[in-house]
Amino acid sequence: MYAILLGVGMAACLADHNNTGQADATANTTADETMSDTVEPDTNTEATDPANLVLGKGQAGRVRIGMPIAEMRSQVPTGWQIRDTTLQLEGQQYTAYVLSNSESPHGMLVEQLCEPNCQVWRISIRDTNYRTAQGIGVGSKYGEVVRQHPIDYTSLGEAGFVAVSEKSGMSFILDSSQLDQNSLHKLKPDQIPANTLVRSILIY
Repeated sequence: MYAILLGVGMAACLADHNNTGQADATANTTADETMSDTVEPDTNTEATDPANLVLGKGQAGRVRIGMPIAEMRSQVPTGWQIRDTTLQLEGQQYTAYVLSNSESPHGMLVEQLCEPNCQVWRISIRDTNYRTAQGIGVGSKYGEVVRQHPIDYTSLGEAGFVAVSEKSGMSFILDSSQLDQNSLHKLKPDQIPANTLVRSILIY
């Protein structure tokens, strides 16, 4: 669970850096985004392909958990771009990637694990255009989420209030602004109001 919440914290921090007005920064994590090796295919036939926006277990669009980073970079959909991002945690820097297009500017954040070959480790979804086959995504209500994804537990971490579905391999970061802040650490999955909104999704 710690690894999940830590990843959520790092992803949320980058979201705050790139999207002014969203309070997703964590206490101990900062991120600086740099542009390098941008891949911009020269045609646009795949830019609006719905398959590039589908979320599933272990996958977001064409990006899969465990996918070699070299393969991910070589298979950027036409009309999309990938840019390198430097994440920083407790003084240590490492490279992650943002995949986006003009219709989905916030896109997805892809974190890597290199042991020794670099592979996709976690994927953070920050854009409302990404949806599961059942229509669940950023902006969905918690009541809609639990009908499709069994929630094992909820937890208050550095990134905020998180509902974890181990079966789906997803964590849903919830908007807790309308909840009692003093009770968040005690809330169980069945105690969360159905109209609570999803702020972002972490796939692992």
